[in-house]
Amino acid sequence: MPPTGPLAEHPLLWNLNPPQQEAVLHAEGPLLILAGAGSGKTTVITRRVAWLIEEQGVSPGSILAMTFTNKAAEEMRDRVQRLVGVPVEQLWVSTFHSFCTRILRRDGDRTPVGRDFVIFDPSDQRSLMKRVLAELKLPERQFHPKKVLEFISDFKNRCLLPAEARAEALDAWTARAVDAYALYQEGLRNHRACDFDDLLLFTERLFREPAIQEHYGQRFRYILVDEYQDTNRAQYLLVQHLARHRNLCVVGDEDQSIYGWRGADIRNILDFQRDFPEARQIKLEQNYRSTQAILDAASTVIANNSQRIGKTLWTDLGHGERITFKLADEGRLEAEWVVQRVLDERARFPEGRLAVLYRANWQSRQLEEALRAANLPYRLVGGVKFYERAEVKDLIAYLRLISNPFDLVSFRRAVSTPSRGVGPTTLARIEAAIPEEGTPLEGVASLLGRGELKGRAQRELKGFLDLFSRAGAELKALGLPGLLRWVLHESGYLQALEEEGTLEAEGRMRNLEEFLSAAAEAEGMGLRLPEFLDRITLAADADEVDEAAQLSLMTIHCAKGLEFPAVFLVGMEEDVFPNRNARETEEGLEEERRLFYVAITRAQRKLFLSAARRRRIMGSEVLGMPSRFLRELPPEALETPIRWGTELHREGLGIQSPGRPPRGSDGASVASELHRIRGFFDRVRAAQGRPPETPRVESSQEEGGDGAWPAGTRVLSPRFGRGIVTASTGRGEGLTYTIRFEGGEKRILARFGMLERDPG
Repeated sequence: MPPTGPLAEHPLLWNLNPPQQEAVLHAEGPLLILAGAGSGKTTVITRRVAWLIEEQGVSPGSILAMTFTNKAAEEMRDRVQRLVGVPVEQLWVSTFHSFCTRILRRDGDRTPVGRDFVIFDPSDQRSLMKRVLAELKLPERQFHPKKVLEFISDFKNRCLLPAEARAEALDAWTARAVDAYALYQEGLRNHRACDFDDLLLFTERLFREPAIQEHYGQRFRYILVDEYQDTNRAQYLLVQHLARHRNLCVVGDEDQSIYGWRGADIRNILDFQRDFPEARQIKLEQNYRSTQAILDAASTVIANNSQRIGKTLWTDLGHGERITFKLADEGRLEAEWVVQRVLDERARFPEGRLAVLYRANWQSRQLEEALRAANLPYRLVGGVKFYERAEVKDLIAYLRLISNPFDLVSFRRAVSTPSRGVGPTTLARIEAAIPEEGTPLEGVASLLGRGELKGRAQRELKGFLDLFSRAGAELKALGLPGLLRWVLHESGYLQALEEEGTLEAEGRMRNLEEFLSAAAEAEGMGLRLPEFLDRITLAADADEVDEAAQLSLMTIHCAKGLEFPAVFLVGMEEDVFPNRNARETEEGLEEERRLFYVAITRAQRKLFLSAARRRRIMGSEVLGMPSRFLRELPPEALETPIRWGTELHREGLGIQSPGRPPRGSDGASVASELHRIRGFFDRVRAAQGRPPETPRVESSQEEGGDGAWPAGTRVLSPRFGRGIVTASTGRGEGLTYTIRFEGGEKRILARFGMLERDPG
């Protein structure tokens, strides 16, 4: 119940609706806050922390709040500080990865990673993995570094070390990939490094020790976790280890769980009250962002999902404008239409911010071309990120080698930029000269001492070695920004750019100047060199979004947590959105629908949707079919009702008309829907003179039986390869298999999975 009397006038409860007030005032025991899109969850979290400190007398150091981006963590810290004036160093408000980094910097000597480690970013990981695959003589064609790293990431997110992962090596490919996992971990140890997943893995392992779990479990009396629907197995276990006092408050929205592809498990939020039966549940359903027309569209679509607790969003902002839909003849014309509507929106609302969202990065090309042709400035989010630009990574390599002289990956990059006449042969000799448990710099010193380096390489490497011998003193004398300037001059990097004298070189120098600014900001925050390196390595896509930009282009995943007065969502076609790979499984299709829900709810005032009849994909023109999600929109939400049979498809696909119940309410199954879609694409292939795909029939139908394959049956999937059935549910059209593939476990509806027994 909402507070009454003097309590209702408390400043920390001002402007909060009754459910928000209840969430702030709940002190003891587990709490599940189901926060709908735009429902003010950050306000609730920060006021709850402030209430615990100010009114409950809880020590700031005994409250732990975790979220998923640095930007969100910094906003939470700033808000709490403004509310109660707590010094920032007393607050444990951070991302999961930053929290784990902080723990390992303190107690990492009890783990394989130690306390003095560097964090490998994705490019460092790929570099190491390529060497691992070469050492194991595994061809990249079958064992692509990115695929193997994703495979390893899945194991780490489930807290499985190489020895434990071997139990899941069901075939030769998986067994060799586990070999790569083991050698990759050995390589990380030799570099005194860890990757992002290791931060979670080793912290979770550390918390299994009773003494450590007792220490931190007692320290943190109150735990708050934001975006709980995005937690993976490792994060779930970390929270379970820490919640000894059971004062765990999780905030999230199961309808916005869109990261299953990277390990997030929606069951964590759906099963919270199973884990904590005494938990209280509070729903935040009042939306402060969008108009009712937008909310009604989002709610109607997401109601088609089965994996949800459910909520009904409403707003006081009025009904608002209906959704505009445009079907263009081709992708180029769709982009031109978007540009024209952007110009119209700017004329209507000169100060308004606009966003163009799409399912995948490849969709930005035609949009960018149309925007450049119209001379319209835009910001591309999720392109080449600032800290991944070559010149910035070059300078980071120097800093990392100063911080950790064991970092062989950073040594290879630094010694080669700028050019010092050190080719592959010399580099191999240096690495061979590294003493056991020694550093690459000791390998350089060894070759120089034996007189084995001559000419330019000898002169350059003497200077290179001298730079690192002096770097520690220079850091103390000059500070972090001063050290960067000194490295740029002493390394010859700046001179090389000046001698190049091109516009590209000038642009690279400007990026380095911006990097110096970042170092100055870090120094102003009191960060030391290792902390600065941790900060920039853990930066996320969402941390780079410029919310002041008038026009932003980004994937829907990048847009999560953001809001814009007007949003354009392009590419509303089958195989584009929902994505072809994702829609093959029940869970995948529901996650795609949640992604559509997230896209809709980014819009505050106006939403535009568009699709194309024809689109070039991978160089070939493809005939598009409208996304099933368009058909799930309520007809009254659209500015102009879509005439499915005539406007969208001249080919006569028999798509249901407005007013017909959405998928599921008339008994139609996903299986029959996809069977119809396959028929459409067969007709398209026939029109193009290509034979239709030969469907694979499940063995139970061939044998005339209605039963499911038993657990342990080896099967083949045209999408996921070889796998083993681990379970089955349902019968007939609803028969669903749980199958363990090389890339992880999938649930597949037998009717449209095109599965067959594996004869091998």
